[in-house]
Amino acid sequence: MKNFAKLITYGAQSLALLSCVHAQAGQVTSFGWHSGVASLAATSIDPAPTPNDNVAGPSPYEIFVTQKNYVGIGPVDITFDVVNNGGTTEYRVKEGVQNSSGLPWTGYHVELGYGFDASFVKSLPGDGLDFDAPNYDSPVQFDPPPGAYFPTFVNTEEDIIASGGVMPFGGFAGYFRFNIDVPDGITQFTLRQSPIPFPEPCAATMLLLGAAALAAYRKRSIRR
Repeated sequence: MKNFAKLITYGAQSLALLSCVHAQAGQVTSFGWHSGVASLAATSIDPAPTPNDNVAGPSPYEIFVTQKNYVGIGPVDITFDVVNNGGTTEYRVKEGVQNSSGLPWTGYHVELGYGFDASFVKSLPGDGLDFDAPNYDSPVQFDPPPGAYFPTFVNTEEDIIASGGVMPFGGFAGYFRFNIDVPDGITQFTLRQSPIPFPEPCAATMLLLGAAALAAYRKRSIRR
């Protein structure tokens, strides 16, 4: 029977972290979301009766998030509760992503860690929680029909960065797909996701500073 997650409003949630054991694994039982910039639709989690680490292709155990609607630029943290399952469990995450932020995006960043909001701590390489490492044999996809907004992916243990295109304001990606290896020995982990706006705030600031410097230089040149 599928476990249907409840929508959780912005608030605090306790977190207990234990050391990971690579020879074992975890089964995801429920989840909650934490952020002030987006809404999240209901989801389902397929039961994982047996471990299946490093399955080639999409995992039969799926976490399905119907839609994540960004109404601002910032990270969305989804915390997943975990129980021991006797061997590493690989989940296929399938998400709908809606850009209602008011800005086009040039990329999308996904990270693994623990805690949420200001208490978020990045997962460490080799701790057993990863994006299908070390073989990366399950493809990452960001594929709204008729084409992909972000056809290029950098996939490491703790990060996925999608890029190579533009997702316009009002665009919907149905669906973004990627795999997570979940180990035993933890009670909860976090999936942090952040859109990369166009232009990026830092880049926009540098452009403005550069334009101001160029204008000042031209004024000095004319006076000479």
